[in-house]
Amino acid sequence: MEQQGPTQNRALRQPYTDPSAWFDAVYTHAKHNPSMVPWARQSAHPFLHDWLQQRQGDKQRALVVGCGLGDDAEALAHQHFTVTAFDVSPNAVAWCRERFPGSPVNYEVADLFTLPEEYQQAFDLVFDALTIQSLPPHLHTKAIEAIAHCVAPGGTLLIICHGREPEEEFDGPPWPLARFELDHIQQCGLHEVQFQDRPLSSGTRTFLAEYQK
Repeated sequence: MEQQGPTQNRALRQPYTDPSAWFDAVYTHAKHNPSMVPWARQSAHPFLHDWLQQRQGDKQRALVVGCGLGDDAEALAHQHFTVTAFDVSPNAVAWCRERFPGSPVNYEVADLFTLPEEYQQAFDLVFDALTIQSLPPHLHTKAIEAIAHCVAPGGTLLIICHGREPEEEFDGPPWPLARFELDHIQQCGLHEVQFQDRPLSSGTRTFLAEYQK
């Protein structure tokens, strides 16, 4: 039998005119095969795993942005965070609930640009891995602001994204971020705690940025 992979998901070849519809189509055409979703690891992001090694949630509220198949959200719940995780794709959220029956994570369908009012300044930890870069560059600032506004006073924002130099251009998705784009977070009432420019094993340049409000 021929092994299926991301390149065989025909939704990936559809025009990227409506991000919400595009992502939902990718999950639909994957037909519950994670190997057909190119960003699905079936494990927490390794940088999040490292970050959590010295941390316990102690029932602090955490929000996972663009949760995909739920592995990052489950890792946070395992560390005793009270987790809400959302994705714009109803199919992704349904898949999370099927993968993790009985999970303490509250999986919700939501659009980053029209988040529920109760998300605003409500979370002790807000985590995003690779969501901002999935959007066209002209939406990066708007996405950053929407994410930053979910952080409670005294809370932490942790972002993982692919990185680029300011002069580099990419024909996405994804569209990696330059550091100056992340610097906009500090105009949203947060200060930088750490910034790392680290390669993944694949050689992809990856930023990890942590902020506090």
